[in-house]
Amino acid sequence: MFMRKYMILLAAAVMAVACGQKAGQTALSGKFGEDAPGVVHIKTSAVDTVINVSGNAFSFKVPVDLLSAGVVECDLGSAQFVSDGSRLTFDFSGDVPTVTSNKPESVTSKLNAFLAKARELAAGIRSAGPDEEDALYEQYMDFNKQTMLDNKDNFLGLLALQEVYYEMDPNELLEALDQMDPQIQSHDFVASVRKATEAFLQTGEGNMFTDFTIEEEPGKVTKFSDFIGKGKYMLVDFWASWCGPCKREMPYIRAAYDKFHGPKFDILSVAVWDEVEDTKKGAPEFGIIWNQIINGQHIPTDIYGIQGIPHLILFGPDGTILKRGLRGEAIEAELAKYI
Repeated sequence: MFMRKYMILLAAAVMAVACGQKAGQTALSGKFGEDAPGVVHIKTSAVDTVINVSGNAFSFKVPVDLLSAGVVECDLGSAQFVSDGSRLTFDFSGDVPTVTSNKPESVTSKLNAFLAKARELAAGIRSAGPDEEDALYEQYMDFNKQTMLDNKDNFLGLLALQEVYYEMDPNELLEALDQMDPQIQSHDFVASVRKATEAFLQTGEGNMFTDFTIEEEPGKVTKFSDFIGKGKYMLVDFWASWCGPCKREMPYIRAAYDKFHGPKFDILSVAVWDEVEDTKKGAPEFGIIWNQIINGQHIPTDIYGIQGIPHLILFGPDGTILKRGLRGEAIEAELAKYI
């Protein structure tokens, strides 16, 4: 499982979309127990204010904005909501703050149900044994994908998209993005997903490699073509020192190196999204004894549309991309077809 899994946004957050507001207002009201705070902080894409609590309660109105999340927070905790035009009631009198809408089908109501189910599924995955984990993860992905497709015009679709985009078929993903509200499509995150997905397709299996140049250190410039297209099969691992799954993948890469390394085959590790000194320290700790390019940052991942690491690509002797997304025991099995 590569870095990005289980990244569900369960904490309060505001994800603004330009021009997301629509006509109308959402009425917010809240109640507290005897330990009511003096103020609450209300934050949306359009509002960032502190209001007084009076008589163990508060009330406020914010502009409707279906395309971003807001939060009400105080000393007792926080509750996330979508300004969907309904009447939202915040209850801080219990152990956990809650928010309810007067409309069962409001975006906030659906958001609450979504977060509850997502927590349940994520907890099941974390506690599952090896034989159950993959099936539960597929269920988690299917749940998020359906949520995305059912909420193409509101924040919930954007939230679910974050959970599935990196594992969806690229063509299926682009088709889904095309169906989303134009204002969601203009969101920086969605635009970046589209750009990366298109780059992934342009550098898919069967295509010739795309070269790039990295200044690894002052005065040391390295090209990808220094290693690729030189007459050897090359397995390239895009990794980072902070990436746990990258480290867990290394024994499989090392096994492939020990078995196949020679005149026909070699390995290249390309460090991305990492500090140079951390890469230098992490490489020997990870057991990297083969070719390296450090300080890649976003250059190679932007070109190859890589949205999660580790990501392994097998290149042919002439630089043709033979296989993308190799993992675990599949690495040796794929290499055995050629070497």
